[in-house]
Amino acid sequence: MRRVIFIVMTLIMMPLFISNFATINVFGQDEAETYIYLVDSEPYGIPYYKWTESWWNWLVGIPAGSSPALDMDGTECQKGMHYKYPVFFLAGTLNDTASRNCTVPSDVSIFFPATTSYCYNTFAVNRTEGQLRACASLQKSDTNTKVTIDGSDLNTFAYDITNARVQSNLFGIEAPEDNILGISAQNISGIAAGNWVFMKPSVFSPGIHKISFAGKLNGTLSDVSYSLNVTGSSK
Repeated sequence: MRRVIFIVMTLIMMPLFISNFATINVFGQDEAETYIYLVDSEPYGIPYYKWTESWWNWLVGIPAGSSPALDMDGTECQKGMHYKYPVFFLAGTLNDTASRNCTVPSDVSIFFPATTSYCYNTFAVNRTEGQLRACASLQKSDTNTKVTIDGSDLNTFAYDITNARVQSNLFGIEAPEDNILGISAQNISGIAAGNWVFMKPSVFSPGIHKISFAGKLNGTLSDVSYSLNVTGSSK
């Protein structure tokens, strides 16, 4: 028996209705590496795969009633953002469509998966690490997965999102009551896989910026859009 949760993320560019800022295009003709940590790097001295584990712990550790993944308008986008490291996590949706407005400091990195999945054990299901790893290996993004930042498609900037794939080691999560996995409160362990984007700090100047990412995983497509109001320092 496999118990796997998929978060498939798609963002759609949205019109700006009311703002004191102009929409600012980040990417010119430079390579994406100028703005993005590659998957073989160690942002802030931490292996990339460890960041994917932190992202999953962040998301699952928040009760479903206030989960950023179930938030339709961005009200919960700051949930759990304590800035131990200057990194801001964005969530997708659970097979749904959302349009979110979110305020983000200008001096933090932004980390999100275009698509991601987590194969895990529970009290009722106990598989070996090899079985979990094989399960995670099967969860791959559709070739049409796309990430757009301020109108620029990352696939045109030497960053092929379908190849920006990271698979974690075995790691644990403390799932609270009313969690998005739909299981009882318990400690679980599993392996995550996904296609990720890790933007470097201070890429966005103050103003309104748009991030969109579209992906299909195992035939499931979900849509979410972010309009980011980038402000001053997080300190």
